Amino acid sequence: FTGAFRGYSEERINYCTIDFLGCFSCCLCQIMNMSSSSPASSQVHNNMQSHRQSSRQRLVLLAIGFAAASLASIYTLVPTVSLDDSPFSVSRRLQTQLGMYIDPKSVDIKQFSEEHIYQNNNLVTADIDNNNPTITTYTDLVHNEIELPKYTLQQVIEEAKTMRSKYAILRYDPTTDKFTGYYYKNERWVPGCYKLMHSLSALTVLLRAIFPERFTPNSPEFIMGVSSGDYPAMVDQACIYRDQDGPCDEVEGGLNNKAPVLHFGSVFRKAMFPNMIAMPMPGEHLDCFVSWSTSKEVCGQFKPQPHIGGPGLVFGEGLSYDELTPQVIWRGTDFPFLNLFNSLDQPDYEDYIEDNIDLNAANPLADAIAVMRENYSMLVPRWQGVVLTAEAEQEALQTNSLPKVNIKFSSVKGKGKPAAVGNPKYKQWEDIGFPLAGHGMPPEEMSKFKYHIDIGGGGGTTWTGTTGKLAMPGLLFHHITPTKDYIHDHLLPWVHYVPVQSDLSDLREKVDWAETHPDEARKIAESATEFMRQMGTPEGYENLFVEDVVKPLKGVIDAYVPGSQREWEKVFKKSFEPFIECPNGDVGKLFRWQSTMKHMCKKWEPKLS
Repeated sequence: FTGAFRGYSEERINYCTIDFLGCFSCCLCQIMNMSSSSPASSQVHNNMQSHRQSSRQRLVLLAIGFAAASLASIYTLVPTVSLDDSPFSVSRRLQTQLGMYIDPKSVDIKQFSEEHIYQNNNLVTADIDNNNPTITTYTDLVHNEIELPKYTLQQVIEEAKTMRSKYAILRYDPTTDKFTGYYYKNERWVPGCYKLMHSLSALTVLLRAIFPERFTPNSPEFIMGVSSGDYPAMVDQACIYRDQDGPCDEVEGGLNNKAPVLHFGSVFRKAMFPNMIAMPMPGEHLDCFVSWSTSKEVCGQFKPQPHIGGPGLVFGEGLSYDELTPQVIWRGTDFPFLNLFNSLDQPDYEDYIEDNIDLNAANPLADAIAVMRENYSMLVPRWQGVVLTAEAEQEALQTNSLPKVNIKFSSVKGKGKPAAVGNPKYKQWEDIGFPLAGHGMPPEEMSKFKYHIDIGGGGGTTWTGTTGKLAMPGLLFHHITPTKDYIHDHLLPWVHYVPVQSDLSDLREKVDWAETHPDEARKIAESATEFMRQMGTPEGYENLFVEDVVKPLKGVIDAYVPGSQREWEKVFKKSFEPFIECPNGDVGKLFRWQSTMKHMCKKWEPKLS
């Protein structure tokens, strides 16, 4: 149950349960077999034997009482529970009854003032609208060109203890003129660490290209904390469960005693970790900034598509907003959603449908939709969108109209992302007519639809999906989740997009608004398209580069207080392991394109505790 509360996977929980039952059985056997190893006739032995028997009886009664009380509590809270249910299923339903089920909600969706009053740079601000104290993040300081608090090696080390994985300390050693990445030995090495390697490779190119005078053999050493991945892998999961507004880890001296952490990926929207700065995501976003730093050419991914099927953005030239198909369109992969920090499901057919409906009934599809609606709050957002689609298609059949929602999976998570249509994973769903799978659509076809949505995946966002849909002539319903990307700070609700809640509960309402307010909806769509056009120009991309790459890096570089070589060696020999090394070189020659960067740095998997 504890594992389910913490968001562990079903497979992991069931394995842990088997281990627990095995240990519990051994304990009971040991209790029942308490006896003296050799016969004795002394009074002392008799007393010991009597004591053991009493202890055994008490322990057995305690174990039986604990089991009975637990089962009674579960059956009281969840009357429909069956002994055949998996621990994961029972835990999920128990959480729902206890009101502990995690259903991440977005921040309140409304327009609010971006202006703040800074008070002596003490990282406390007051919102002009309501005078309620709020937290200023390091990102706020960077974008307002306010100096970050000074930090030292020790503070960077302390940040490693707040992360479960995918955190590195990047050090520049002027004696060797090399950047080296170090991994904390107490962290786990996971597949996502290769995104961290990619980020560090790109970061060393950016540092040398933007600040060549700072990284020379005559410069002082430099150290910074870097993490990467779909979202930050924080140790304090309980704080994230609570969806806390303020900092999770209070330290003496407040935020001024925290080292900045550059996270290449999605970050939490609320200021739970206010010293974490969102950086471009590894992949085309980060790589294109590196390319810009050396060539001053905008990547093809952010310029208009030169030809059908080519790289680039589709602006839907020649398409009129009023003539677009009035339907919410989405195609993507069946991914989990922030799975370390919630218990939301990618539903299993047997658990959700087969065990809850009569498949021989006159209309099993309607019964299946009803079951999915009943369990709607337990689903990941992409599956919630599938449920909305199934309901919309049923309504359209009755009114002989076009379904308002068309959200379907075009691929399945796995090697090569196999197609969803006809996939064995969905066969039982498709047999009853549940509309969860659809053929993939190229951007040229998707641009003909009036409404788009960027439903978040593993990290709570889509990384590349948002920008591509902003460029299209239709209106974007932007999925507001507990996480955000660096690019989201440049977008405004009701200016560039229409916001929708994390659970999509207000999507139909927002679609109805767009249908009854076509002029306002068209203006929002046009503003988004113009934003993406400007972003793809040299001037626009340079502004983005300065704001989201140059300013954060400069702020971190200026805030670091160099230490001694002795201090470095004393601390790092025991706690950290090197895993990537990036030598100096001609940046322009080394980084002609993404593939070259992969061979710049020497990389290896660290030996961890």
